[in-house]
Amino acid sequence: MTTDPTSGPPGFGALNPALQATIISVAAMLLFSVVPPSVRLLSDTMSSWQIVFIRAVFGIAGIGAYFLWTGLHKLKSRQIKIHVVRSTFNFVGMVMWFWALGHIELAKGIAIHFTMPLFIVLLAVIFLRERIGPWRITAMLVGFGGVLVILRPGMIDTGLPELAILGSASLYGGAVVFLKKVVESETPAAVTFYTNLFMALGCLIPTIVLWAPITTADFLPILGLGICGLFAPFMVAVALRKADASLIAAFDFLRLPFTALFGFLLFAEVPDEFVWLGAAIIFASTYFIARREVKKQV
Repeated sequence: MTTDPTSGPPGFGALNPALQATIISVAAMLLFSVVPPSVRLLSDTMSSWQIVFIRAVFGIAGIGAYFLWTGLHKLKSRQIKIHVVRSTFNFVGMVMWFWALGHIELAKGIAIHFTMPLFIVLLAVIFLRERIGPWRITAMLVGFGGVLVILRPGMIDTGLPELAILGSASLYGGAVVFLKKVVESETPAAVTFYTNLFMALGCLIPTIVLWAPITTADFLPILGLGICGLFAPFMVAVALRKADASLIAAFDFLRLPFTALFGFLLFAEVPDEFVWLGAAIIFASTYFIARREVKKQV
């Protein structure tokens, strides 16, 4: 048997789609996990407004380049008002999230932020009039019980950073709920562009007032924040085209060990057992909700 000398070993494209999605999802979670330590490093000298502004500028540049290549006419929108409302939820949530990351153990912050899908379900009931059954209600209660395991109210002090993260998770959840309205007529790329545009505009004045000079020591965390923050969601979108959402959702928990590793290596942080236990409870409840949602759509 002869072989073509120009043909190499089977490439990534030859792998099973589910395996491709797995590899892409793990890589995406690693990129997501670069953002919190990058924010922590920048927060030593910058306000959360400036950090969010920098994050938004990377988004505008990346998505803007795509539209310059494919045509600016694709940016035409009939739902600017909803974009503004959604982006307001998103940028206020991000400001709270980034501020909290400068004042809390990274792994603990990620664990509490896992509650976002629970807020999505709750807010979808309020704003979209979606109906939820007893199973999802139970899963939500279990998930918020996981938050109590992490915070242990009455046993340890719960401060503004923890509350800010819960507020951020709820605002991010609201942004996702409004996203369901926007995607009916807008492309994902257009939604991403307008989100970053209005985030930058919302942060512009506070950023100018509180501007801190960027030093050479800031370059690496800025690149980590901007590049990883831009490509991680894109990679998740690619993975979702190759496998079920329930499979992709299963890898979200990897953000915790990845972030905990960065927290240990960069800041000597060691999360306690209650953070891991509470995060596992929250993740299990949100994964259960995701699985039932996928089954309902099949």
